[in-house]
Amino acid sequence: MADITITHTHADGTMAEGTVKNDGSGRILYDHGFRWARSLGCYIIRNSRDRAARRVAINTAAEALRAAGHTVTVEIDDTPRDNATARAAKHERLEDRRDALAAKGQRLAAESEALHRASDAMVEHLPLGQPIAPGRRGRAHRRLLERSVDTAIKAAQVGDEARGMPARITASHRAEARTERLDVVARRVAKMEAEVRRLDRRMASLSLYPSAKSDILRERYEGERATLLERIKGDQELLEQAKAEGRFGQYSRDNVHKDDQVLIRGRWRTVTRANAKTVSVTTGYSWTDKYGWEEVRDLRCAHVEDSNEAASDAPES
Repeated sequence: MADITITHTHADGTMAEGTVKNDGSGRILYDHGFRWARSLGCYIIRNSRDRAARRVAINTAAEALRAAGHTVTVEIDDTPRDNATARAAKHERLEDRRDALAAKGQRLAAESEALHRASDAMVEHLPLGQPIAPGRRGRAHRRLLERSVDTAIKAAQVGDEARGMPARITASHRAEARTERLDVVARRVAKMEAEVRRLDRRMASLSLYPSAKSDILRERYEGERATLLERIKGDQELLEQAKAEGRFGQYSRDNVHKDDQVLIRGRWRTVTRANAKTVSVTTGYSWTDKYGWEEVRDLRCAHVEDSNEAASDAPES
């Protein structure tokens, strides 16, 4: 049997190393959420980098492996990395992924061209429009035409996949840029703060029913909470910097009033109500839409314009 080490760090995620082919450990790990990572040569839990350890899955996998006769060591370090380091590491992984997609696109384009040439070479010796003769020669002719058509179809399919790679790379850039938008950051902070409150409630409920499983869950919730607090801290610093530069947080119910015009998602909308956290705007129909203040990009305030005109028309003393 194998000596298996299951580790978790925020830099590397959850990994199970030391497995041996056909020793039965792979099926057990797979049943508990692990997947084989060919590039790393070990089993991993996907999307576990810069996240709290999934202690229940790790401990149950370790117990199942021990029951099967394996020696298992579990090492967990749930110390979260600072937000800047985590973001830089994620950007680097995304860049590696885009480079891989670009290389795959070039490889598929070359493969498609080779298949097209192979398809043409199969039938280039046949006169154009030659009918299929009966008998054995005719059967060979038909099979050759079918092979040529199948190869041409495969070449077209591979070519379509190759032409789709630039769009996938562009979509990756757009998705990453969207996560850096200030309105998205503000909503992410609000969502993470709500998640912290939910974890606090869960940990409070665990104290009512103490058990070994409760202790494991508490450790997991504490790790998730610490990670969330670190992410909230980093995102709030971004928002504070944007506010100091005048790029975020200029609009609220204090300076936006009913019937003002606000720019939201590229369109000017009329305000029907200014709330504490949201603004309600007209849609041109019988209902209104509601948006967070972080989505307001510009303001046309009749009160400000009237006051400016009155000040300019006032006689000089």
